[in-house]
Amino acid sequence: MSTASAETYPFIELSFACSNVAEMEAFWERMFGGKVLFRGRIMRRPFSRMIVNGITLVFREDPDFVAPPGPGEEHLFNNHIGLRVDDLDQAITELEARGANFVLTPRIVREMLQQQDGKGGDFMQTDYIAAPLTAERIANGEYKIEVAILAAPDNLWVELNQITEPDDTNWFPGS
Repeated sequence: MSTASAETYPFIELSFACSNVAEMEAFWERMFGGKVLFRGRIMRRPFSRMIVNGITLVFREDPDFVAPPGPGEEHLFNNHIGLRVDDLDQAITELEARGANFVLTPRIVREMLQQQDGKGGDFMQTDYIAAPLTAERIANGEYKIEVAILAAPDNLWVELNQITEPDDTNWFPGS
């Protein structure tokens, strides 16, 4: 039996329930230049298939949809879509100009870390690091991720990631 791979199982889409398909379309078009490929009904419910930054997003309207906690209520952002950016500050500025509501920025993360400093709580603890990366290389700044999170309709979290990684990992290609 062959090993599963991108060639065997290429990624095709992310599909989400939502309360309002038109609102989702408008958000992804305004913020990220998304393009609607198909719009209509699936099983009598509105749907939209869009392409956004090379990924297909499908939104299916669900009258019973219950949004997760929203800005000010959610602090873990367990479910989110992650996008890679070259310059996080520039991306934040551009998206705020388009109406983005950021609920987490690098400044907020720094403030959270300062509040926890010396109190025994860690923002993130890592128990395993895949080779060739090491804790020492991370401490030396060879690998770093800065994040910002904005709220899409229905509190669908969109995480922007500015990633610095050494050439010998290339875990997050595309930038």
